[in-house]
Amino acid sequence: MRVCTKCSTRTEETGRFCPECGAALLDLSRAQTESSDEPLGDSSASRLIGMTIDGQFVIESIIGGGAFGSVYRGRQVGLDRPVAVKVPTHEIAADPVMARRFAREARSAARIQHPGVVQIYAVGELADGRPYLAMQLVDGEPLDKILIDGPIAPVRALRIARKIASALSETHASDVVHRDLKPSNIMWRRDRNGDDRITLVDFGIAVCKPGNADATRLTAGGLIGTPHYMSPEQAHGEIVDARADLYALGCLLFELVTGAPPFDGSGFEVLLAHLGRPPPPPSEHNPNVPESIDRLCLELMQKKPEDRPQHADEVVQIIDEILQDLAGQGTHAPTPVRRKRKKTKPPKTLATLHDLPDGAYPRPQRTRRLILACAITAIVFGAAGFAVRELGFPRAAKPDTPDDVDTRIGKTQTFVKDNGEMLVEVRVPDPLPSGYEVGSRLIIKNKLGQPVVADQVVVTIADETGKAKGVAARASRQTKGRYYFRYTFPKAGKYLVRVFPPSIDSSFEIPVVVL
Repeated sequence: MRVCTKCSTRTEETGRFCPECGAALLDLSRAQTESSDEPLGDSSASRLIGMTIDGQFVIESIIGGGAFGSVYRGRQVGLDRPVAVKVPTHEIAADPVMARRFAREARSAARIQHPGVVQIYAVGELADGRPYLAMQLVDGEPLDKILIDGPIAPVRALRIARKIASALSETHASDVVHRDLKPSNIMWRRDRNGDDRITLVDFGIAVCKPGNADATRLTAGGLIGTPHYMSPEQAHGEIVDARADLYALGCLLFELVTGAPPFDGSGFEVLLAHLGRPPPPPSEHNPNVPESIDRLCLELMQKKPEDRPQHADEVVQIIDEILQDLAGQGTHAPTPVRRKRKKTKPPKTLATLHDLPDGAYPRPQRTRRLILACAITAIVFGAAGFAVRELGFPRAAKPDTPDDVDTRIGKTQTFVKDNGEMLVEVRVPDPLPSGYEVGSRLIIKNKLGQPVVADQVVVTIADETGKAKGVAARASRQTKGRYYFRYTFPKAGKYLVRVFPPSIDSSFEIPVVVL
């Protein structure tokens, strides 16, 4: 059995690289027999059990883990309280980008003092040089476990959303943006009185307010997060602010009252939906959702940050008003949404036309003459347009096979981006014309030069206003690591092409000029 060091995919294949993302594979059977000098895989995680770290934290058991590292249950000796201890793998600790991410989690969460945010107790270093993070041991389950029996009552969902918004309010007041708000990063439990309690955890990709020293991107492209809860600006790879967390909160509230996120499908489909598709009102999936929750979800999930509520405090106030209105209706039960009926006009008939006064509507004879004249005009202009298009301007013909780049309009130009982890090469026609569908090629390799294999790759094209459209680059049938897509640039100008590798943890920005 082998496991990917990046995406944690397990496979029985004997190759050296992951069939999903192209990263190096780790042989678990070999790792379990390695000596302590090479602490790799699952065996290194279990070696810490029973150890005392810095004379104050005793490691008792493993809570969980993944490609990033392991989380242990421990006990703080002096205070005799349970703690969670997070330790990255040796590979992660050796990666400067990931090491910064680990340190950022400690700094970000330590800034915030709120009962709805995990508390940081200590940061230190193990004897083997790896850092560790000791924090509050949160009792509970990921928030999505609350949906095991289906969507929850709207009033209860609002109260949970209010607790999340309150925690975000304190988080944002500390100049921290979480950037990965999702059910698995929100721990939920019921207290002794049966009330819902939530705690925000995992600030590993949080970023401080732009302008602070910590406001640096974690990857070359900056795209980090989970597609189902990702704001459009974050999907673009832009530096985000607190309003991105509010967008994710809208997605979470939608899921609580419907049982599913607003957009579903593959990572590619969800990413494009966040970029360009209007979110549906929750009542389309659950007709018992009140109209007030519909409005709140749609306000939080506006595509432009300036169209959303600007602060978490504002969201708390809106939720309080909705709860008060629902209580004023004398019930906490969901109220059905009244849907407006579409008005349809009766079809016009010859009988109704003859009843109209002269000049109010053309007579049938005039209508026939008008149709004939329009048809002749359309034929003339169609023939002229065909002649201009075929004789006056070069046209980018569709290639005979999907594995070719259009060349009838000229030669190709090549752009290469390499962030040290992955190399992306993009070949487009040169010159790049507007108004014509053109084909382009992608070549994607990992840091070892091996082709990255996937069914498709996400590509977005943004114009000078920031408006973006997405396309799927299809994999070549002949050559691994090659992908092809077609796109029509509507007008001349500067465009930004973003390529999202299959791992969806970084993007590659390529500026192009269209003539």
